[in-house]
Amino acid sequence: MTARGEGIRLETLDVQQLTQIKERLTNELQSFSRSGQQLSIAANKFEDSREAVAALSQKKEGHVVLLPLTSSVFVNGTIASTENVMIDIGTGYYVEMSAQEGQDYCKRKVAKLQENLSAVQQLLREKQGNLAMVSRVLSEKTAAQQQNPSSQMPPSIPE
Repeated sequence: MTARGEGIRLETLDVQQLTQIKERLTNELQSFSRSGQQLSIAANKFEDSREAVAALSQKKEGHVVLLPLTSSVFVNGTIASTENVMIDIGTGYYVEMSAQEGQDYCKRKVAKLQENLSAVQQLLREKQGNLAMVSRVLSEKTAAQQQNPSSQMPPSIPE
């Protein structure tokens, strides 16, 4: 599609142009697919966090827990308060919230990420449809060239 939203007539393009469009669409599909996976992973992490905050609020003060320092190193800790939690709101910033507010925050983040994921999935479906059309026209043009190779040769200059 052009910048003004007009469609491109694929039949008017040559094989080289169609190949370039196909490559661009394939790259876009890969990019959107990666974005969708990242959104899904982020939504799952926020859902896990929401469940962890909910479980934490059920514990009693003084309960011993393992705290992650890294993904593979944990230390013992005790729960000081089940009423308030520290929530990572991004880029290293933490905000103290009540346990319920923390759960609500995580729930809102999951909903927003799922909304964005739905939009990316819609774009993926559109791009896949466009790629299928380009591939069909490209294969038709390639088959036509193979059946009649002389029609694609430039005219020779008489001497």
